[in-house]
Amino acid sequence: MGDHLKLQTVQRGTTVVALSLSLLGIGASAQATPSTTNSDVASTETPRIGGGGGYMGKRLTNVRSIGTKCGKTPIAMTSGEGKMTLRIDDTRSTGTVLSKHIEASKGIISAGVGWDVTKSRSITVSGSKEVPSGKHGTLTAYVKYSGKKFDVQGLLAVGGWYTFQKNKTAYKPIGVCFKYSQR
Repeated sequence: MGDHLKLQTVQRGTTVVALSLSLLGIGASAQATPSTTNSDVASTETPRIGGGGGYMGKRLTNVRSIGTKCGKTPIAMTSGEGKMTLRIDDTRSTGTVLSKHIEASKGIISAGVGWDVTKSRSITVSGSKEVPSGKHGTLTAYVKYSGKKFDVQGLLAVGGWYTFQKNKTAYKPIGVCFKYSQR
């Protein structure tokens, strides 16, 4: 009983997924052909029967840039009394920041957003600010991130893709933001 019954071929944009199940009901295979022109869909996860909420595969859709933002946790700080120049020169390693509870593998997320979300990046922290005479100045550095927002879809065992998570985010470190304050 090694025969396979072809159930369905699903085509969305230029991503094609073909499924087949063994007549014994214990084997499954899937083949995804990722698009080179449709960058808003990424699907490379091996399908599973059972577990995973009944989804046989997952992919990211509706991937879009959401601009840049500065992190909230300082990575370097210096302060002093003026007249002087505050200076920060350092190199830091920092990683991607992801939304909580994304139900897709890091491989799927990496393929969808266009960078490896498991790798840290080295950023150079270099900046200075002149503190006026009689003032106390503080120069603080934060990681600057570039972000992407996306939805997560699952391939249902009965066929068809279902969006089950919306507006998840991934932020890649791209540089540094500085904040200066004085009193």
